[in-house]
Amino acid sequence: MTTVGSTVPLDRLRERVRSSVPLPALSGERYALTHAAYEAASDQRPLLQDWMAGALPPLLSGCDPVRVVGVGVGDGSVDAPLAAALAADGRRVRYTGVEPHPPSAMGFAGRLSALPAEALTPSVVIGDFADHDAGHPADLVHFVHSLYYVDDLGASVDHALTMVRSGGLVVAATAPLEPLCVLTELLCPWGGHRPWFAADVRDELDLRGLDVRTETLVGRLDVTAVLADPCGRGEAVFDFLVGARTAGMTPAVRAAVLDYLRDIADDGHVPHPLDMVIARVR
Repeated sequence: MTTVGSTVPLDRLRERVRSSVPLPALSGERYALTHAAYEAASDQRPLLQDWMAGALPPLLSGCDPVRVVGVGVGDGSVDAPLAAALAADGRRVRYTGVEPHPPSAMGFAGRLSALPAEALTPSVVIGDFADHDAGHPADLVHFVHSLYYVDDLGASVDHALTMVRSGGLVVAATAPLEPLCVLTELLCPWGGHRPWFAADVRDELDLRGLDVRTETLVGRLDVTAVLADPCGRGEAVFDFLVGARTAGMTPAVRAAVLDYLRDIADDGHVPHPLDMVIARVR
């Protein structure tokens, strides 16, 4: 496992990447498939679900109805426990999910509609957050693993703030730029903009004078299959980890990536942290 000051595998990887061509991007379908495999290899998702459902309802205790806008909700697996917790004891909940991938959006709609909560009214918007107008001031706008991909982070933050009532919350679940995300930063074809990580989100919220705090969820990702069989049973996790089609890697880059993973791994697992950035709007 990497110790402080151990930079040789990373330096070697950077050198290999500099002399290689960009990897092919993931299609929408490949993204969804590999995301499911990646989540199954990590214990982060249940930690996130428990945190959202446990930490956020008390911060919104005075709201009825409570209005939520989730950005990049995927299939709703994180949103459903939160929606159920908010709707406990019959509290009215208006819960909108914004999701650009239609099959995932339909999964969100089905999952929330199936909850045994009569006071919950879910809706889904298939499209980009930048084009969404909430119509009513929201009590909570949250981004779960969705701010990495926006072209203009500041504009996305400002758009969220226009939706949130005074006293409401903006919450962003974003990975810190720790050893695991270095691979994504180096190898993902970001489409012309730099990737955004947790420190960038905090900086944008601080610039706007908001009351900001951060809690970190410490998960672990199982990379055993990636290390043992990166072109076979480990390929889906490998693809999502770097955010691109790893089949397009040169042998030299692949070897350098695997050396780096071995260096940061402990018993086949690597740290998989997530920063929960919570901002109260004044």
